[in-house]
Amino acid sequence: MRLFIYKSFVIFIGIYLLYNFTIGMKIDDYEKKLVNFATDEGREKLRNLIRKEIKNTIDNENVFDPEDRVLVKKLLDKIKKELDY
Repeated sequence: MRLFIYKSFVIFIGIYLLYNFTIGMKIDDYEKKLVNFATDEGREKLRNLIRKEIKNTIDNENVFDPEDRVLVKKLLDKIKKELDY
């Protein structure tokens, strides 16, 4: 009986550690990101990051690759046809 209790205890500790090192870390990471959105500083950092990315995109000569341009043009043409209907 004592051996069963020891084995069960070791298995439960192993499962707990495995959970914390895999799923638990991901949950903590997402929780920290959500807390950043809840604070004014976190939202301001996000706004500044978006502004920086928009400025970088504007500074680039070409926003899309040639292949992407064709796809976007076809999509916009299709949307225009549906709206004209």
